[in-house]
Amino acid sequence: MSAAASSSSSSSSSSSSPSSSSKEVTKSDGEVERTSSKAEEGEKEQQQQQQQQQNDDDDDDDNLRMRQALLDFRNRYEQLKHNPCFVSEIVVRGNKRTREKLIKNCFEKRVEKCGNLEEIKDELLKGREELEKYNIFKGINVTLDAGSEENYVPNGAKIIVDVAEKDALTLKAGTFVSQSGEGTVEITGGLKNAVGCAERIDFELIRGHEKSASYALHWEQPRVLRSDIATALRIFQQHNCSVRHSSFHETGRGLSFHLSSPERPATLEYNLVWREITDPTRFASRAVRKMCGHSLKSSIVHTLGGESEDDEEEEGVKIGKNGKWWWNVRTELAGLNPIFDSTTEAFVKSECHAKYTRAFPERVNDFLPEKMKHSLSWQIGARAGVMLPLRKEFYTSAPTSSSSVVRGSNIADRFFMGGVGSLRMFEPHGAGPCDARREKDSTFSSSSRTPSSPGVSVSGNLTPPRSVQSSSPYDSLGGDVIVSGTASVKMDIPVEKLRNIGVHGHVFVNAGCLIPHDQKVKHTFKASNFRDSLRASCGAGIVWPLPVGNIELNFGRVLLANSTDRVVGSKFQAGLAASLSA
Repeated sequence: MSAAASSSSSSSSSSSSPSSSSKEVTKSDGEVERTSSKAEEGEKEQQQQQQQQQNDDDDDDDNLRMRQALLDFRNRYEQLKHNPCFVSEIVVRGNKRTREKLIKNCFEKRVEKCGNLEEIKDELLKGREELEKYNIFKGINVTLDAGSEENYVPNGAKIIVDVAEKDALTLKAGTFVSQSGEGTVEITGGLKNAVGCAERIDFELIRGHEKSASYALHWEQPRVLRSDIATALRIFQQHNCSVRHSSFHETGRGLSFHLSSPERPATLEYNLVWREITDPTRFASRAVRKMCGHSLKSSIVHTLGGESEDDEEEEGVKIGKNGKWWWNVRTELAGLNPIFDSTTEAFVKSECHAKYTRAFPERVNDFLPEKMKHSLSWQIGARAGVMLPLRKEFYTSAPTSSSSVVRGSNIADRFFMGGVGSLRMFEPHGAGPCDARREKDSTFSSSSRTPSSPGVSVSGNLTPPRSVQSSSPYDSLGGDVIVSGTASVKMDIPVEKLRNIGVHGHVFVNAGCLIPHDQKVKHTFKASNFRDSLRASCGAGIVWPLPVGNIELNFGRVLLANSTDRVVGSKFQAGLAASLSA
């Protein structure tokens, strides 16, 4: 029994030995695999480091060779720049549509009197800059090379101009909101440099939700006779709907010719327009109906403007210590047509806008929180305009006849006041002279009549358009003299993302006067007229500056207003202020 047990025990021990040894072998194999994989990873990492080091060395060698080549070129150029040299040939490449003569004209006159390499280099830089101003090329490369062997000339050089043209076809579309609050859809498109003279031919289609529309064909030619003057011709037909504000519709057909220069602050424009004023609602006031009909306007418009150099701005509304100013003056002379009759518009109209912005003194920052320091600035703006009719009836002391009526200015040419860009907390065209619209099935009572607007009855089967039903019972008539001003304090807002795109807060005070001409011009400028027509408002809001103007959201109140003015019903007002507004 004991022997058998011993034998069994011995066999069992011998059988368990191979299993443990296999586990040890497997374990050692796994360690070997892990060790080998780590070694491979280490080798790969070492190879990558070596490759990166090699690439860095190659880059250093390339940079060194480039610097050396540039140094050699400069040394060689310094040796040769005063040697006799002249241009014997100009080669143009890459111009598929652009006329070769247009490109060569930018260089020929400049280099023909050059006598050495230095002079040629300076004139080539100026010629390239002139060629870029045409704005028809994506890229321009000018190379000065040795003259060709076929037409060898001693000391001759060759200019090679390589150009890449921009696309000829352009098309844009978008939706916009005018300063009067009308939404529009605009489509513009055209051809650029199609004939090869750097010309631009565009068409324009604009349609507003209040039936305003504009159709125009526009031709522009930059750099006429190699000067910095650009010419533009525009043929148009436009329909301006002012039913909501003044119950009239203006249709104009004509042309305009425009002269401008990016190097000069002035522009000159000639307009020839045949206009018609109509009452599509049949509910217009008597004053508006008197102006209905056809008229011809032939006028010259001169615009002059200026601004200070841009100061360095950091965040939000920071302004340089010396401040920033901007001004613009627009003057129009109408009545240039050879036939002067009752349909001729004849007047002189001038309007001036000015702004001045400056940061607060340093001592003010001591009273502000850390995040608000250096973020405050103040701004004042002013607008002044006058329109004088060129008719002797407005200036003679005696009337021509007892029954004659002096014809005033056209409502389409007058100044208007009200809206975000003009007088805040008033509706667009909502402040100033007005006249009562016609009512349905009734006449105005004697207590509600004004001297200029006696009651007029309207047939019961007529219904005012929705735009008239939802607006004021008065038509805005505008004025011939306007004076307005605004003062505001600008500040940063605590939201960084909005501050980075220029959004800032402001506190403002607005005031203005709008006066029409009476029977005589001399009666217009009485002090009592300015006192009685004064309107004012104040408030605070948020401003988002954009290239086309400022989008504003304001909270405020009206300080001075007339009972017939259209003011904002709530204390909140949102709108777009055009860039020209004061």
